Amino acid sequence: MIDQHTKNPLPPKAAQRYRKLAIGLVLLLALTATAGYWLLYSASGLQSAAAAANRWGGGMIRLTGVHGTLQDLHIETIHFNNTELSLTLQNLHMRWDPAQLFHRQISIQRLALASIHIDQHAIDTAPSAPQPPDSLLLPFGLSIASMTADAIHLNAASQEDAAPVITDLALTLESDGQHHQLKQLNFTTPWATVESQAELDGNAPFALNARIGAIAAGSWGGIDTTVTGNLNQLTIQSASRPPATNMTLQAQLQPFAANPVTQLHAILQQWNPSDFAANAPQAKLSVSAQLTQNEAGQLTGNIDIENHAPAPLDQGGIPLSAIHARALISSQLLALPEIRALSGKGGVVRGPLAWDRNKHTLTADLAVERIDPQQLDTRLQSAAISGKIELTGDADKQSARADLRDGSLRLTAGITRDADELILEQFNLQRNRSRLTGQGKLQLTGEQMFDVSGALINFNSADFIQTADSSLNATLQVSGQLLPMVSGTLTYAIHNSRLAKSPVNGSGEIAFTGTGRFSGKAELLAGSNRLLAHGRMDGEQHDVQLTVNAPALAQLGLGVSGDLQTQLTFRGTMQAPDLDWKLTSKQLELPGKQKLSGISASARWHQKDTIALNLAVETYRAHEQATIKQLSAILDGKTAGHRLAVNANINKDTAVQLAASGSLSPAKPGLPPRWQGQLTELSATGNMPVRLLAPAALAASTTLFSLNDAALSISSGSVRIEQLHWTPSSWKTRGDFTGIALLPDTPAHAKDAPLQLGGRWQFDAAAQLTGELHIQRERGDWTLPGDVPQRLGLQQLQLQATARHGNLSGQFALNSEALGSVQAELALMLPSKKTQWSTAKESPLQGNIHATLTSLKWLNASGNNLRADGELRVQAGIHGTLQQPDIHGTVAGTNLSLALLEQGIRLQQGTLAARFQQANLHIDRLHFASPHAAPPDNRLFRDLALQDTAGSLTVSGKIGLTGSSGQLDFSLDRLPLAHKTDYWIVTSGQGAIHLQNNRLSVTGGLQTDAGLIMQPPENRPALPDDIVLVNTPSAQQPQKLALDLDMNLNLGEKFYIRASGLEGRLTGQLQARSSGNQPLKLTGTIAAQDAAFKAYGQDLKVRRGIVSFQGSLDDPNLNVLAVREGLAVEAGVEIAGSVRHPRVKLVSTPEVPDTEKLSWIVLGRKPDTSGLDTSVLLSAAGSILGGQSGSGLTDRITQALGVDEITFKQAGVGSSLSGQIGVIGKRISSRAYLSYERGLTATTIGITKLTYNLTPKVTVVTQAGEDSAVDLFYTIQFD
Repeated sequence: MIDQHTKNPLPPKAAQRYRKLAIGLVLLLALTATAGYWLLYSASGLQSAAAAANRWGGGMIRLTGVHGTLQDLHIETIHFNNTELSLTLQNLHMRWDPAQLFHRQISIQRLALASIHIDQHAIDTAPSAPQPPDSLLLPFGLSIASMTADAIHLNAASQEDAAPVITDLALTLESDGQHHQLKQLNFTTPWATVESQAELDGNAPFALNARIGAIAAGSWGGIDTTVTGNLNQLTIQSASRPPATNMTLQAQLQPFAANPVTQLHAILQQWNPSDFAANAPQAKLSVSAQLTQNEAGQLTGNIDIENHAPAPLDQGGIPLSAIHARALISSQLLALPEIRALSGKGGVVRGPLAWDRNKHTLTADLAVERIDPQQLDTRLQSAAISGKIELTGDADKQSARADLRDGSLRLTAGITRDADELILEQFNLQRNRSRLTGQGKLQLTGEQMFDVSGALINFNSADFIQTADSSLNATLQVSGQLLPMVSGTLTYAIHNSRLAKSPVNGSGEIAFTGTGRFSGKAELLAGSNRLLAHGRMDGEQHDVQLTVNAPALAQLGLGVSGDLQTQLTFRGTMQAPDLDWKLTSKQLELPGKQKLSGISASARWHQKDTIALNLAVETYRAHEQATIKQLSAILDGKTAGHRLAVNANINKDTAVQLAASGSLSPAKPGLPPRWQGQLTELSATGNMPVRLLAPAALAASTTLFSLNDAALSISSGSVRIEQLHWTPSSWKTRGDFTGIALLPDTPAHAKDAPLQLGGRWQFDAAAQLTGELHIQRERGDWTLPGDVPQRLGLQQLQLQATARHGNLSGQFALNSEALGSVQAELALMLPSKKTQWSTAKESPLQGNIHATLTSLKWLNASGNNLRADGELRVQAGIHGTLQQPDIHGTVAGTNLSLALLEQGIRLQQGTLAARFQQANLHIDRLHFASPHAAPPDNRLFRDLALQDTAGSLTVSGKIGLTGSSGQLDFSLDRLPLAHKTDYWIVTSGQGAIHLQNNRLSVTGGLQTDAGLIMQPPENRPALPDDIVLVNTPSAQQPQKLALDLDMNLNLGEKFYIRASGLEGRLTGQLQARSSGNQPLKLTGTIAAQDAAFKAYGQDLKVRRGIVSFQGSLDDPNLNVLAVREGLAVEAGVEIAGSVRHPRVKLVSTPEVPDTEKLSWIVLGRKPDTSGLDTSVLLSAAGSILGGQSGSGLTDRITQALGVDEITFKQAGVGSSLSGQIGVIGKRISSRAYLSYERGLTATTIGITKLTYNLTPKVTVVTQAGEDSAVDLFYTIQFD
């Protein structure tokens, strides 16, 4: 059966056509695949593609140096140019995966560029406003695993050798076509190193999130920034990383709006401009800007700048203390409706300022109120200047006017500018009779002709600056042209003038062309000093003569004194000069206390190529110290070959000799003259003698110094300088040394040889520092000075410093028998610079310290009064920055001991627990024990219950390691202070010590547990008052500390005194206070209890002894009553008033005349009726009423023998003794007195007396010896 569904077969011709079509398609596909493979994977395919791009690019794109394949290609240069910019890519190397195109993905594994140069062309038409994109979707995915560019240059075509604005760019990007992820975008600029990441959505409104981290050069440090929002509204937040300058910023942006910034809040604290630019002034600025967009699209708000450390300009500061301004800012307008700049005390500059970009107008109307010029520059005279400053202008005409005054001081000035000329309409400065006027104009077209004139009329410079008085009358005129080069004529005339007290006159006319051609004459006479210069200098021939004859420089009043005479004649050319020069001075004193004497100099340089120089200086003194004596320099020979010899005596023990020979090459275009030759001799004596071992090559000019292959003997060792090369932009050096002895004059009794060091160095410094330094101990030891020299027992001493790849690192190692061991490492990052390398305060630190100090006895070398010992262990890590290091670690001390011998402080059994935190050392606990010494007089302290344990001192707190700051708390518990001849004290208490900004504050309270003040021995050796030591070196004055003291001193109940005849117990308390550098003030009272006063062999009972302090330390109030008791008349002394103005009077019970009171005090009886006691009583009266201590030779003998009286007097009437007699007496009890009397010239045995007081009026006297008797005396007193 026939199948109905069977199709009819194709006709043969149709089948043949389909076969041909299939074969054609297969061949086309094969050809396409072959062509694609050829294009992608063959070098010829890449060359064809590059040729097609160059041919079809229409001149906009040009590829050169094409190598490799399209998959892995290298192109030396790609240049693109259109009307807006020129783009040049150099040394492009890209490797990518073409197979990913079938997956709608462009995958680039590596894209590397050596440099990118971008040059923008000037466009006449105004740029159109930016418009937001419709879409940021990509038709394919994009992956860039690594893209790098070594350098990117902007507008480099106009600046040859311009430094790149971006270096070391690295990028990683991933995108699926809609979500774009910038995983890494890192690069370095001259201002910062930047690391960033970002995510962007390709659909509107194009959400964006980004993080940007920057490490800025200089003091900005690290800055972290986040960007959130979308392309229609962005929020930016920035903050600095500690410890850099504190900065925060918040901003709202609308990128495609006419005024994109809608809100800006910025705060910058403690900003110092000098940290960012070496020539910038010093200041501590706090800047605040709070700006918000108003309805008109303008930013409006306040800008405030506070200067916390204002300083005058001449002291490197900013003289303004604050600037406050309201601001109105847009793309076309900058307006400050109200500016207030504050200076000094009450000085203000206020007013509006506005700049309109569309109208090209600038206006300002500033009012000046009470500005003191001395606040701006301390060299100016003080005043209170007020007035106005006005600025107006548009695109066609601008003008500025000032009118400032204070009393007779006035400044008026006006200047205008239009398209054709600049005119100084007036300049008038006057004060009192002084006046300076000027006017002038400058053509702004053609040859730019100028004409300026001025006059001084009775001008006293002391009216304006701090200098000598003067009265100057002068005229000055300068006229000429600026194009094609500066040329003109200057004329001046000075007449009827005075400088200081000397008349001044002069005149001159000088014609000039450019900077190297002039001719004319100038003369100046000031007192007896004269300057005359005349001649001409042009490009080919010179003839100049200069004469200065100044026998009295002090007449000029410029801070220079002495005399100076010089003559200079210069003819010929710079290539063939004919020069003669002479200079002499007997005495020359320069500012800064610099003095030179005996100066003589002469120089000759003739066209015959002969050259000679002679220089001699007898002395050079700086700050009254002779630094150089007998300096001489001699140069002789020809330009092509000459010899230089220099000899100098420096200080007292150093003689320097230098000799060199060489030649001087003339200046060349762009290069100064250059000297080149050999250093043939160099030697110096002193503690470290130096001697050149062989001649060394030497070259020098104003821009170059080079020394090569120099071998020196230094301090019994040797140094080899292989290279030393310096230019203004770089320097390099390398060499080595060995056997360099430190302190080579170590005393002969030292057992070991002095410490000798060896090492090597190699450094190359330009924009970066590279190299290394190595120093190590080779042999010998270091001996600490002192009465008993102490050797350290050094076993290892090594220092290694290395600079590479922008990092400076160092290692230090020390091992010593006396010290222990120290290991330290430190690394410092060096900031990148365009020119010369340097360190920065914000450079990061990284390091550690490990130290084990087994003994502290080496501290004893710091003074004979100190004795220290113990062990310390330090473990610390160092981070942070050079300005604010961050140190973490611990310090542990054991078996610590410290003794201050003269002060009687002996601390033992000490322990220390401390830790480092940032730049501070926190002392958790420093504890010492101190054993009690036996009191010098046990009978005074029988009931004193000292604990069995020793006294103690405990300290805690923190000490700043990088500045003068610290906070310590101390506690004393029965701490003994003992000095065998002066005092013995046991005290307790607590207090605090605070140090900040050179201000020391001490507060607390101390109480004496027990104490005894003793009379110091009077036989201590001391120089007489009439001996004065001279020529002693003056110690450098330490920086003064301001002291704030607030201490309470309580004497307690067991504080005794035994000094200057006073023996007893003292009670009371004192409050000691001081503030800053004010004198110490005391308030409080000290009272004597159970006290006796010994004077003239007698014991006076102190019934009342009060010393009251009410401020002054050396003038307390006195209230003292001391009486001799147990006699018929109890007489004594009463003292009132103050120490400086005491009121002393004699008292007695019952009341008797003063002469008798004095006799009862001194002799214990009525005065002798014969008047023989008068001399003794007069002496005693002078002593008591004159305030002397009464501690004479006889008093010291009586104390040594244990008697109460040793006197010499005339024998009484009726006595068996005659003439002068000597008396030795001892009081046995309050009623009995035993004495022995003997004639000074007699040979008899003398008389022994016993005097006994039965009652105050009845006395029995028995005597034995030459005359034995018993006498009964009855005393009757009559008023």
